[in-house]
Amino acid sequence: MLRFIKILLLTASTSIALLHGAAHAQGVAMAVDRTGDVDVTAAGKTLRLNVLDYLPPDAEVRLAAGAAATLVYLASSQEWQFTGPGRYQLKAGQPAVLQGAAPKARGVPAPSAQAMAKMEPAQRERMALGAIVMRASGPLRIVSPNDMDLLDARPTLLWQAADGQPVRITVIDSNKAAAVQTVTTANQWTVSAALPAGDYIWRAEIVSDTPTAPRNSRFKIISADDPRRARIVPATDGFGRRVARAMMLENEDLPHDALLMWRQLAAERPEEESLKQWAR
Repeated sequence: MLRFIKILLLTASTSIALLHGAAHAQGVAMAVDRTGDVDVTAAGKTLRLNVLDYLPPDAEVRLAAGAAATLVYLASSQEWQFTGPGRYQLKAGQPAVLQGAAPKARGVPAPSAQAMAKMEPAQRERMALGAIVMRASGPLRIVSPNDMDLLDARPTLLWQAADGQPVRITVIDSNKAAAVQTVTTANQWTVSAALPAGDYIWRAEIVSDTPTAPRNSRFKIISADDPRRARIVPATDGFGRRVARAMMLENEDLPHDALLMWRQLAAERPEEESLKQWAR
């Protein structure tokens, strides 16, 4: 996927060593939410549980009083919600209670679990080596979308310019007519009206007395009958469910829609380094 090339996803190196060292085929679950003090022990090492960590079979999860965690078993598409205090061992079929209250189970859409299963540790580690960010140099840069398919008919466009610098944003349709336009000093803008399905060019231009070259990129609003619309679960409440939806968007080659979700999630959980990296 395009964003798999463009972003740097650096899970803390110690977490990679503990939870990503084993082959993904041996992973039993993924963490999609954590609040409070939650530790996981695997391969003789104990570390903090982080969102997006894979956990191998027989890993032990410990929650302090008041802590909570949500894990999704990849094979069964079963979500397990844990509340502390408690200790649990991740058996192949379901968690075993060692101490504390039994976790609550509920099903998740199979495509969500399938998307999680495709986020291979090797792929994540390759991204951690560095990003190939293809952006223009100079005072104005297109961030996203950049030659991407979009799910949302009212996309939020992202760019980088100096603080306080007015920028004119124009969205041009397939007839080469300006569909929408605005001038703003922000580095993002949500299109003011829903756009019909189809191909678009969007242009960013610095507003000043000194002419500068505009920056152009493209995006496509996917059609109503695009099968991806049926596969993507609707937006929902719950942090873990939104993490799962962001992964589905990535898996369906809708990286801009995913990026916007990652940014929201990272803002809510600033201590989660892996979410910050997806949000770049």
